[in-house]
Amino acid sequence: MEKVNKLRLKEAKALCFDLGNTLIEFGPRQVNFQFDVLRKELQEMFGKCDAEKLRTVRDRQIVEPYSNGFREANLPALGEELIREVCAVEPEPGQVDRMVEARYRAFMEGVQVEKAVLELLTRLARRYRLALLSNYPCGRSIRDGLAALSLEAYFEVIVISGEVGFVKPHPRPFEQLLEGMGLRADECVYVGDNWLADIQGAKRVGMSAVLTTEHKPYEKFEAKPGDYEPDARIGRLEDLAGLCLA
Repeated sequence: MEKVNKLRLKEAKALCFDLGNTLIEFGPRQVNFQFDVLRKELQEMFGKCDAEKLRTVRDRQIVEPYSNGFREANLPALGEELIREVCAVEPEPGQVDRMVEARYRAFMEGVQVEKAVLELLTRLARRYRLALLSNYPCGRSIRDGLAALSLEAYFEVIVISGEVGFVKPHPRPFEQLLEGMGLRADECVYVGDNWLADIQGAKRVGMSAVLTTEHKPYEKFEAKPGDYEPDARIGRLEDLAGLCLA
């Protein structure tokens, strides 16, 4: 079975990647950094911030798209909710704008890419077309982050849930990715860390899927009866070279 899966991966025309916890670390450390930035912003604006309540609301916001039909959150609405529920204040437009900018700043300051990832993408790009599909409510954060990390130029197509309106595993983000590439699902391999969003989402639309477990996720979905199995599992992203280039 492993040889069959390797053959399918090598015959693909495109490799499509998740971003957080796949190409870059975006786990508990980054989420906690973002939490601290938002807490300080609320403290500065209102002179108070119930940290425990902030944690509760943030944890709920992170997983809410997976229980509401996979609809992506609206970033200003998330800021409004934080102000209203954490500080018991009816938010004004300028205050919401500050929360949006604080979250953008936290993302930009909290991410980095390893040199080995850039080297791997350079090698893969000689053989495959590359694309990226990421769950995140702020498209500007992802696009500016990719540019700042020198990742943007590798990808022919970039799809972000905040610009689509739905999060993986909803089929629409994957369909938009395939439409942008002009390829069939069976011509693409998706690489990601999230069992539900990445593996089940990709397999449901007919793509091959590789599960990477290199980074610790901040959201975890366990396998359920009837779930698809990934075509391959890797412990480090660099192991992808052995599957696709060897």
